[in-house]
Order: sequence, then structure tokens, then C-alpha cells
Amino acid sequence: MSDSSKYAQLGIDAGKEEVRGTFGQYIENQYPGAVVNIILDPHNPEYVMTQHMDGDGSKFVQRLLMYAETFDPTVIRGAVDDALQMNLGDIAASGFVFGPILITDVININGANVPKGIVMSELGYRFRELLELYRSYGFDIHFLGGETADLPTQVQSVAFDIAVSAHAKETDIIRGNIQPGDKIYGFASDGQAAWEERYNSGIMSNGLTLARVGTMWKGYSEQYPFLGMCQGRYKVGEKAEPPYDLLISDALISPTRQWSILIRNLLTKLKEAGMYEVIHGISMNTGGGITKIRHLGQGITYRKKMPTPPGIFQLVHEETGEAWRDMFRVFNCGVGIDIVGIDDPQFRDMLQQVSKETGVVLYELGECHSSDDGNNHVVAETEYGTFEY
Repeated sequence: MSDSSKYAQLGIDAGKEEVRGTFGQYIENQYPGAVVNIILDPHNPEYVMTQHMDGDGSKFVQRLLMYAETFDPTVIRGAVDDALQMNLGDIAASGFVFGPILITDVININGANVPKGIVMSELGYRFRELLELYRSYGFDIHFLGGETADLPTQVQSVAFDIAVSAHAKETDIIRGNIQPGDKIYGFASDGQAAWEERYNSGIMSNGLTLARVGTMWKGYSEQYPFLGMCQGRYKVGEKAEPPYDLLISDALISPTRQWSILIRNLLTKLKEAGMYEVIHGISMNTGGGITKIRHLGQGITYRKKMPTPPGIFQLVHEETGEAWRDMFRVFNCGVGIDIVGIDDPQFRDMLQQVSKETGVVLYELGECHSSDDGNNHVVAETEYGTFEY
């Protein structure tokens, strides 16, 4: 991240490099090439286990702002989509889609500043809807409750996190064994998936602090001080000026797409065709944006030709002045997940089938090369320049 990045100036490490450097040496992980940390089941070596924890970040603040302005409690529900998928997407990217999945949550809340009862009710409602959705797609998924803590001296509004535990056959793991010559595909973060009720802006759950602070009207900082600062010019419900046909506040809370549903569709097809070995890696482009794929494989340069970013990312760039090099590292910029596998026409056909069945656009992004220094790199060819990470 460059020193001039507006996101970095807000005190955020987009690539989580400091966290990885601090805790990486202590983590137990028997599959270092996979997206998540995995260990063998000590009671059954044919199975593996993982646990993953994440949340919706600062996106909940935008939801609370919209509730304060509109009194529409349903804007809170999407926080469950975001927090759940920030976990289920990463474990699915490692192959945890066929075995049992257990979910717990943690809600840290300041009931003096936010309507606790409404928050709890709306989160519970959406949990029920999403569990039903996942079961309809074949997932063995269970919610075991969690912890709700009243923390008025530590939290200004709400911090919402989810933890998932999962079990899988060892042979189902996607190990991140990327090879030179592998093809890179991507699925769009925007549009409307088969299970989504409305158009999705593609924002997902990374970079929201920059997007919200840089676009929402600065007067909200005084009106709702417990929701943090705003430095922008748009009020809730206002549409961006041409050429963007965006209700900005709505675009900022578009829920993270349920990528694990799409991934299970693909992995099921590969299993049924006896082609599971053709897929080498999957990256959900959250922390680190389009560079997150660097955590897969060893000694690989990922060369990708990126599509034009959807309107919400172009607007954030214009409103904040964030350089495009940093935009692609902070945000997914229109490509929600990367799929890496063998250059095989049957594999490509399966990806196209998944795209058709889910309603999510497929991109052919590029291919993998050996790196010169043994480290992983991303080279992104964009209409704003070629950026190397």
C-alpha cells in the first residue's frame, strides 16, 4: 500500500501484512497452500478441520446511518450476509462445502447509541433466511448461537463477527497447488445472482471505511458522532451525478455475494465428472482486493487483465482521490472471486455452466507464470495502467 493511500491514512492495513507477520509463526496449519488454516482430524486422518472468524467490518456503521435517516430496520439484515460470507467464502475456497458447518456469532453493542432490540431482531430474521437458503442448496449448516455483549465504554455502535467450524474429507481440500500455465478465471462481484433479490453493486465487505467516509455527507459527523467521521457530499438516498446511476447509500450496503453457493455448484460438477484435480486454487477477493490471490501457491506471478470496475468503485475513486493502484488493492473492483486451474476446455465449459446457472458473469482473466525471485506477484493490466504488486 503506498504512503499516499487514503485508506492507509485512515489507519487500515488492507493486506493484513502486519497481522500475518505477528501471528503467522504461532498458527498451526498443515496445509500452508490453502486459503484457510487446516489441520488433520486427530481422530480420523481421512478428514480435516478448520475454524475461521471474520465480520462485516465497518459496513454495519453505514447500515446504522441508513436506519437513522430512514427508520427502515430491514437495512440492518444484510450485515448477516456480509459477516457470514466473509467466513463461508474463505472456507469454501479451500473445499469446505460438503461436510458439516457450525456457526456462532459475537455482537458487541452500545445500546445507548443504537436500537439494540431492532438490531437483534433484524439479525435473527436474516440468520433464519440464510440458513434456509443454504440448506436449499445442499449445505449441512447449523447455527449454535453466540455472545451478545453490552460494551458502552468500548464500542460506539456495533461490532458484528461470526465464527465457523467445518469438517471435510481430506481429498476435498483445494490445496493452492498453483502451476505455471494455469488459467485464471473470475466471477463478477456485481450484477444479480440467481438467489439475490436485487442488483448488487459489487462492493462486498472490504474498503467500506474509505468508501463511506469519502462519499457520505460530512454533516453526519456532527449529527451522529457515534458513527464516526464522514467527509463526503452525498446524503442517504441521493443518487450520484451522471454517468453513474447509483443510489450511493444503497450501493454501499449491497451484501457480499454468497460465493460459497457458487463454489459448491462448481465443485459438485467437478466431482461428478471425475475432474476435481483440475482446480488448483480459489481466492475470495476481500482483504487485499485483487492481490489476495498472492497467498496461493509459491513462486507464481499472476497476470490478470481486469474488466472495467463497476460504477461504485469509479465513484469512490473520484470522490476520495484514491489512486487506481491502491483502489485495486483495497477493493475487489468487480471481480469477487478468482478461480485457478488447468488450461482445459472442459473445465472452461463447466465454469460457463456455473455462470449460466447462477447468473454471475464469468471473466477469463489471464494465466500463471513462474516468478523470477521465487515470491508471488500480481500483475494487473487495467484501463488505468498496469500495476505490479
